[in-house]
Amino acid sequence: MALRKPLSEPRTYLTALTAAGVLALAACGGGEDSTDDTAAPEAPEVAVDEELAALVPEDIAEAGSVTIGVEASYPPGEYLDEDGETVLGFNVDLLEAALGKLGLEADWEPTTFDSIIIGVDTGNYDLGSSSFTITEDRMEAVNMVSYFSSGTQWFAPAGNPEGVDPDSACGLRIAVQSNTTHDADIEARSQECVDAGEEAITIEKFQTQPQATETVVSGLNDASLADLPTSLYALQQTGEQLEFIGDQYDAAPYGILTHQDDEELAEAVAAAFNTMIEDGTYEEVLGEWGIEVGAMETAEVNPSVEE
Repeated sequence: MALRKPLSEPRTYLTALTAAGVLALAACGGGEDSTDDTAAPEAPEVAVDEELAALVPEDIAEAGSVTIGVEASYPPGEYLDEDGETVLGFNVDLLEAALGKLGLEADWEPTTFDSIIIGVDTGNYDLGSSSFTITEDRMEAVNMVSYFSSGTQWFAPAGNPEGVDPDSACGLRIAVQSNTTHDADIEARSQECVDAGEEAITIEKFQTQPQATETVVSGLNDASLADLPTSLYALQQTGEQLEFIGDQYDAAPYGILTHQDDEELAEAVAAAFNTMIEDGTYEEVLGEWGIEVGAMETAEVNPSVEE
């Protein structure tokens, strides 16, 4: 789970917004630069690895494809292209490359974030992929294959007019995407304020991160917190309107979800990622998106995590 490289300079590839993100940020005075339509980088061509393909469960191998539940409004991890249907993002490129090694096609099915684990558990999706931080609670419901690492990063309006400090946010207004690890993070911080006899944090929860970001740009809320790549993306899209507050913390792996009874598929996906790490495909994808900071040395099924 070691990190390999420092954060590279932001790439212009990250300026391709979701339709929702474009509307949200443009409405807040992001200006023409905030709706840059620069295309995402092309995904690498991947050949089928016959040894890896042999690891795929027979029923899925016969189908030749997997359905993947995704909440496609969390750029640059996963978001919708201008056509409103095609799912793009670095998580998309990584998983599609792994599936290519396994001889499988990806059928992405956009949905809400909090319905993906349920969808995998009930069999509606073969896989779930949506910047899921691996946690013990989630691994009680599904298998999770680690493949990328990211921490939490706060951001506020440029100049930090409210003097936001993540470790002293009592009484502030904080925007967050609901049902995420960041949601749990800010709830715990607010409870600490109350326990200390201070004013609780006013927490505004949104279905998507671009919606939360919009309220910080507009000044409705004092700050927000999200995964580092997503926070970086927000800064790039809004020009000089936002700034990072502090450093990222609690770096933890993202996970691809499979049903708890489908460990065979989970092991096949992990093996594909490890082959990508060895042959350079993995580093190529991360490099194209400018997010080498999250590189991992090994993919694992249900890894031990600190909480």
